[in-house]
Order: sequence, then C-alpha cells, then structure tokens
Amino acid sequence: MQRLFFALWPDSLWSERLLSAAKPLLGGAMGKVQASVDLHVTLSFLGAVEAEQVARLRECAGAIEASAFELLFDAFEYWPQARVLAATCAAVPPAAGELARLLHAAALGLGLRPDLKPWRPHLTLLRARAADDTRIEAARSPSLALRFEARQFYLAQSHELVTHTGAAPQIHRYARLGCWPLRAANPSAPDR
Repeated sequence: MQRLFFALWPDSLWSERLLSAAKPLLGGAMGKVQASVDLHVTLSFLGAVEAEQVARLRECAGAIEASAFELLFDAFEYWPQARVLAATCAAVPPAAGELARLLHAAALGLGLRPDLKPWRPHLTLLRARAADDTRIEAARSPSLALRFEARQFYLAQSHELVTHTGAAPQIHRYARLGCWPLRAANPSAPDR
C-alpha cells in the first residue's frame, strides 16, 4: 500500500519566497517547518492505494483535460484544531476547482476513497505543537500576495520524514510519481 495524493508543486524559488514571507510567523514557533522542496497544494488526497491500482490511476490522470490557472496566495492562517499554519487563497478560480473535482471523480471511479472534505487550496508551512497554539494565533499575518501559476499537476506519495544523524540531509517527505500538463487557456475568439 502507498499513501498517495494529487497535488500542485511550486518550484524551489517560489517556495523559498513563500517561506521568507512567512518568516515573522515561523521565527519563534515551535513545531515542524516544512522543507521548501515539500511545499505543495493537495488537489485530492487518496489515502492508502494498492500498488496494482497505481497504473490505472496514472492512466486516469493522463486522460484528464483541464486548463492551467493561477492561484493568488494572499493570507496566512493558523488552524488551531489541526495545529497547522498555512498560506491560503481568498478566491479559487473555476479551473482550479474543476481540476480538483475531476481528480476526485477519477479516484472514486477506480473504487478509491479520496478525502471527502471540500477542496480548499493551501500550503502547509508549519505543524505546531499544542503548547504553541496561542503564540501562533497571537501573531498577526504579514501581508502576502504571491501568485502561483499552475501549469501541471502531480501524483505523489507520502513517506515518513526520516532525519539522519550527523551531517546527512533530511530525506524528502514526498516523492513525485508522475506529472501531467494542464492545457494553456484558449485565447479569445476574434470578433466577427
């Protein structure tokens, strides 16, 4: 069994800009700050998937026809129940919601059980410890206006985060297993 999800994945430069903008909130917070290479926007969380279903999942993803879109991350929010600090979007473009819906429907069509919560684009930046909830809630969000152009989506696998001792780097928490392009928005038809 593999723990899989579909996601959007910003490049490292964009992720570093986001973490830099969040620095005033992350500075004194106790918890696990996500590595820039692991920052992603989950489109559909699939949960545990049998190895033999992965090829069918890839085929379904490859057949999806969806348009590229842009997300504007314009706020930092702390969700005390989940103890998560996230970058969020006030508005969701229709093409983004449609991609999430198509991926969710494809998973259901294969007999998988994707997460049933309504899709809300966000990037998890920090998973806090319970003792630090009030500290993060008390901090006011710095201004944020960071545009992310979604031109492709990924199938990814979640791993346990393993930290090596000594000078060895951390192992990535997520592995990208496949990538599919989103079609460019159609230019408007000429006036007649």
